Amino acid sequence: MDFVLLIHGDEMLWDAFSESERRRMAEAHRRFGREMVEAGVNVKYGAGLTRSREGRLVRPDGPAVQGPYAVGREQIGGIWIIDVASAEEAESWARKMPYAPGDIVEVRPCDPTA
Repeated sequence: MDFVLLIHGDEMLWDAFSESERRRMAEAHRRFGREMVEAGVNVKYGAGLTRSREGRLVRPDGPAVQGPYAVGREQIGGIWIIDVASAEEAESWARKMPYAPGDIVEVRPCDPTA
């Protein structure tokens, strides 16, 4: 079953990281991806995202609106899509993920009918 692991975090904290801290976090996520693959997880996709201010919300009945969008300070900063046997297994992998200060990870099943 496919699950998406959505990384929610405070972009202002990420922006305060030094370049070397950002590189270390990126490398930690690459290692995490390799760890999942080596454990037999079908990693379908993983990516960090640009800042929410670079995104746009598009609705069919109006102009596109530039981000950020969330009411609070947390934005989605990255995603992994993995194929594992259960929600519990997806949650287990989410707990092993590299976290920046204040990050939380949302684990959500993908809709196989969509």
